[in-house]
Amino acid sequence: MTTYIYNKVKKAVKAGMLALLVPVLTNLISSCQDKDWDAPSKEKSIESYGNKYLKETNLKTIAEVIALYSNEINNNSLKEVKQPMQIKGIVTGNDEEGNIYNSLYIQDNTAAIAISISQSGLYAALPVGQEILIELQGLYIGGYGKQPQIGTTYTNPNKEGATPQVGRMSRYIWKDHYKLIGTVDVKKAVSKEVKWNFNSLDINKDCGKLITLKGVSLAEADGKAAFAPTDGSVPLTANCANRVITGLSNVVVRTSTYADFAKTVMPTGQVDITGVATRYNDTWQILMRKLSDITASSTEPAPVATPTGSGTQNDPYNVAAVTQFTKALAADAQAGPVYAKGYVVKVTDIDTSGSYGNATYLISDQKDGSTGSFQVYRGYGLNNVKFNAGATPIKEGDEVTVYGKVVNYKGNTPQFAQGSYIYMLNGKTK
Repeated sequence: MTTYIYNKVKKAVKAGMLALLVPVLTNLISSCQDKDWDAPSKEKSIESYGNKYLKETNLKTIAEVIALYSNEINNNSLKEVKQPMQIKGIVTGNDEEGNIYNSLYIQDNTAAIAISISQSGLYAALPVGQEILIELQGLYIGGYGKQPQIGTTYTNPNKEGATPQVGRMSRYIWKDHYKLIGTVDVKKAVSKEVKWNFNSLDINKDCGKLITLKGVSLAEADGKAAFAPTDGSVPLTANCANRVITGLSNVVVRTSTYADFAKTVMPTGQVDITGVATRYNDTWQILMRKLSDITASSTEPAPVATPTGSGTQNDPYNVAAVTQFTKALAADAQAGPVYAKGYVVKVTDIDTSGSYGNATYLISDQKDGSTGSFQVYRGYGLNNVKFNAGATPIKEGDEVTVYGKVVNYKGNTPQFAQGSYIYMLNGKTK
């Protein structure tokens, strides 16, 4: 209709009939108002985004795809998907309030994965609760900080010798690789409830999933501190602030300074926090999607352990005390060596066959981890023996006394630094 109007005006001008322009335009515009030329019909709205021609020819679960590319994910590299392969999932995280940037998170009933897209306003087409089909052929799968991602290849041009990693695909590539399925149903975006601590989660299997952490508190919330201020009051990494959760040594609430709620004052007291549980190596990073993801909690407060011990061989710290001691250090500062005693509540990784022979695990003052945990990062076994050289493997429920230096990693993850070892295991030193 716009072209038609233009041609009429052009003919009128050539004919010198300028006086006729007003009635011609008036009649044409009036006739255009009788029909909405731009709004798609409701029946066709699902075809307004993505590629409606995609089909399920080799459908995989998200867990199956992660397993196929586990080597690339764990080594922060990437690999192109050469054969036709699809996944389906529910959108659980998008950029609606700016805390998740150029990314989507989807999950099925097996696992979750991030999708990197160079496009803003993704939430308009892909709201939380929308199911989508994704064709993986031609895309790349890999890891960043061991977080599984889908995207394209990217090499930092400003870094000499940089290796390729998963980067953001263009909006045009993305449009060809996804298809909307059904209508939006927020109830399909199921969050996993976690009470007080993260011991019920597996950092390899659950990363990227939507979770609700119940009955916790933000350690730095004092009625004045904001989530992600830019006034220098909190260290920023990649324009994000990491806020500590009381009692948890390897979990932070990560907020972008560009989030709509970045300058909102953090709530004090017990809260429930819903967000995408991403990972950066062995640290959980909770990404709230919007301000309403944090609410006052009716869950009873987590048990609190009283700090005891002096950190010596005869009087080791308990977990509460070694956490307190390490949090008082400056960011990335080390201290010790010290002794600390606790129960193993989660073994994240243990190398019994490779060259490292170490383990990463969590210890707590309670066997259920309810009083908080402290991470032992890449420590050795009893008597400083490597686990692949005969040291007794550790398991959940073991009582250990660990000896080594502690570090306040990045200022928000207090832990035993790499190279610690078990001095005593279940009451025995040999």
